[in-house]
Amino acid sequence: MTDSEYVYEIIDNEIDARYCAKLLAEEFSAHNPLTIFDRTTPACFFDECSWPLTELLFPERLSFLVRHRSTMEIIGAVVAGDVYSQHETESVCDTSHSLHSIPLDDLLEEMYNLFVTRDFGQELKPNLVLYIEMCAVRAEYAGKGIANQLRKAVCDYARDQRGFQYAFVQVTNDATRHIFLNKMNGKEVTIIDPTTWVWKQENNEPICPYKDYKGGSIPNILVKL
Repeated sequence: MTDSEYVYEIIDNEIDARYCAKLLAEEFSAHNPLTIFDRTTPACFFDECSWPLTELLFPERLSFLVRHRSTMEIIGAVVAGDVYSQHETESVCDTSHSLHSIPLDDLLEEMYNLFVTRDFGQELKPNLVLYIEMCAVRAEYAGKGIANQLRKAVCDYARDQRGFQYAFVQVTNDATRHIFLNKMNGKEVTIIDPTTWVWKQENNEPICPYKDYKGGSIPNILVKL
């Protein structure tokens, strides 16, 4: 997919996948409200979040990047996968109860489990629900609609080429929430207030790591493609 200035394409090699994971780590650490609240460094986010996830989902060929057409520099990425595949992997490996060093990872995992067991209300099948896990564009390219086109590219491809019928996303900022609800006709199926969420760390007292967070709630959003 191309336009006059940008090229949108599937992430199809490990070099690009690693670069995209680094880009996501840098942008999330600098601009995502909850990541900023956690004071997560780009190196920590890369090691704990963006690279393990990108590496895991890379073989599914559902993640996209965007390049600046004139330089071919990668300026944004979206990491996505099949909810069915992820659920089957977790069931086999029993990873659903493992704890992460970043509380946000466990919060989003709990919300994902709520979606699978309660929100969706249908039997999961392959190529049914696309899970849009992370999306970011370099800050200097903000306001040009590139992130919206990037999400559209992955959704259009998943629907038209792979037969997906739904997209599932969790958002932590109001701008992205507005896009999925009002421009993509998404529906909020669960909403969590981070300030009341309890992090149940193994062998430690339960804590509320986001009790002073001021950034608002986090929804599970389901979109009909």
